[in-house]
Amino acid sequence: MASPSEDWTHMLRPSADRGSRVVVFPHAGAGAQRYTSVLAALPETVEVVGVTLPGRERRASLPPGTTLAAAVPGIRRELSALDPAPTVFYGHSLGGLLALAVADAGGHCDGLVVSCSQPGARSRPRPQLPGSAAELAEILAGHRLPADALHDPSLSPARRVLAHDLALARDALRAVEPLRLTVPVTALAGTDDPLVPRDALPLWARFTSGPFRCRLAQGGHFFPFTPYGQGVLLEELHASLTAARTGALVH
Repeated sequence: MASPSEDWTHMLRPSADRGSRVVVFPHAGAGAQRYTSVLAALPETVEVVGVTLPGRERRASLPPGTTLAAAVPGIRRELSALDPAPTVFYGHSLGGLLALAVADAGGHCDGLVVSCSQPGARSRPRPQLPGSAAELAEILAGHRLPADALHDPSLSPARRVLAHDLALARDALRAVEPLRLTVPVTALAGTDDPLVPRDALPLWARFTSGPFRCRLAQGGHFFPFTPYGQGVLLEELHASLTAARTGALVH
């Protein structure tokens, strides 16, 4: 039997009367537990499952760093083993890209909600030298990390985790470009987010042939963690869950 630290997913909040499910994909450097308070006001009939990458929270004993080739099938396999329920994926920043990749891989997703997440490589303001060390260095610099952060022993464990997650984000931005879903997609962004400009938000529409909605919220890159932003996120998750349940009834 696998150790709990080897599992990509775990139950953040079970529901005895499960009517639907939200799967949470956290931002770079974070684990799923960070989102328990943000999503606490969801109805009790909503089960909440969290995705945690290596190197943090209950997986802190593992070295940080993973690849899409490892993470996507691992997460998909664990989600596929859950009892069927109308399911919405929610991803913040890096989590939005990872959620999109898992949904495309057959991760039992009936709706996708992303916040403060760059819609693929085309949204990068200066996509020179794609996939190169220079591109990664630029991304790391945007988070005040040195170009050699992946190999810098002086970094704190938290900063090391962040650096490896940003390397994953660099790869995910390009990997998601050809992906296309058929489920509803909702994209949220902060009006003052320096990482995801508001004019990039509509680019999320190209990732689905289904309904698309975008919405700006007052705040920066972490607006969902403010009382106002939490309200906006919960409104959109509720709408997406309702659509997912309706779709399940129709089918």
